[in-house]
Amino acid sequence: MYMKFILTNDDGYNAKGILLLKEKLSKYGDVTIVAPYKHMSGKSVSITLSEWLKVDRIDEKTYAVHGTPTDCACMALAGLKLDCDIFVSGCNDGPNLSYDVLLSGTVGACLGAMVFKKKTVAISAPHGDYSCLINHFDEIWEFITKNDLLSENYCLNINLPKEGYKGIEIGRCYYRNDYYYYDKKDDDMYFALRDVEGIENMPEDADCRLVKEGYVAVVPISRLPYNEEDYQKIKQLLFLKGI
Repeated sequence: MYMKFILTNDDGYNAKGILLLKEKLSKYGDVTIVAPYKHMSGKSVSITLSEWLKVDRIDEKTYAVHGTPTDCACMALAGLKLDCDIFVSGCNDGPNLSYDVLLSGTVGACLGAMVFKKKTVAISAPHGDYSCLINHFDEIWEFITKNDLLSENYCLNINLPKEGYKGIEIGRCYYRNDYYYYDKKDDDMYFALRDVEGIENMPEDADCRLVKEGYVAVVPISRLPYNEEDYQKIKQLLFLKGI
């Protein structure tokens, strides 16, 4: 089936990853890029409100937005009045695993598009390594579409392995136990550093572990940071307290 895609990212409209992904998606339908004018990594779901947004029309199928990835999603669907069957974000230069999905502009753009009830996919590759995207994208896309995995209720967050491709697995978003620290240069200069948890003690279906072991990790990311079980626990707690 021939589809319409809106494609964005957080690395910029002319980044290598988005151009490679546009080439791959073009086999399956019409692709329009609406992406940030410049690098916007780590912007999460930040959005510009009550300010003017500049949009450069680079060509017939490419728009560069002087804003965040979520700005791009909203601009494409509400400002430029474009329509799509599937909203795709990527291919990011670097993984979006574990709680980093909360920080990711790649995933954030999809969460923005979900407000408009769009099916969304976020795709990320290891830093500087698009080999899995180049060599295995068709297999990944057919796995998603043939198994009817797309939904308006979640974003499919796809992370590609660096080497030794073994296949595709459905995974869970594992919450890593990382260690943060800072190097101090002087009284007002600090350099942020992070040591990430190793995969040894992670569940077999943890997104971080799957990618490290050579699998494409496909993880559903909820459109809302809400947990029904926690809600019911709080309601029951207050009921027992007579509140």
